[in-house]
Amino acid sequence: MTRIRKTLALAGVLVLALAGVAVAATSKVKGGTAQISVSQTAASLLSANNITVKAVAPATSSGGTFSFPISGGRLNTSNDRGTIETKGGVTLSNGTISTTIRRPTVISDKHGVSVYGLVRGKTSHHCRSTGHHVKCTTTVHWNSVRVATVKNVTVSGSSATGTADLTAASAKLINHLAGKDVAKAGDELGTATVSPTF
Repeated sequence: MTRIRKTLALAGVLVLALAGVAVAATSKVKGGTAQISVSQTAASLLSANNITVKAVAPATSSGGTFSFPISGGRLNTSNDRGTIETKGGVTLSNGTISTTIRRPTVISDKHGVSVYGLVRGKTSHHCRSTGHHVKCTTTVHWNSVRVATVKNVTVSGSSATGTADLTAASAKLINHLAGKDVAKAGDELGTATVSPTF
């Protein structure tokens, strides 16, 4: 009986110790900034096809660099895997049609680093009768879309920088605004930098 209790106690201590290591390795992201600096090649492509890109508050832009306040997430500091969420977004427009990508989120896992954003999907309207009145609601559906992949990532201190490339989804968006095929998955978008605070 004593041996069983000792074994259970030892197992409990081991589990707590491992849990402590896991908790210590995963840090809660409290703030910071994520940036994407559009390359000259990408900027020229957009300009040649009359596509403008504007920051959506609280994101800001200066020249070809777009900055997004980091709003949260969790990151394993031992292998740099986790999720970093931001606020704001960007709107791409050809003067007639506009598409907004909101709340870019950086996801780093065993498959690599990707940037996802929320893109507005279909809008549905529902009405129902409540006695003598008709109550109607409008629902906006948002789709999470992978808009960039990041490769050749280097880490310096608490910042990570890599090359951001277009995905099939973001290339399709640009081609739709351009009215022709001018971009494809794998084309360079620019440089992505993430500087979280913990």
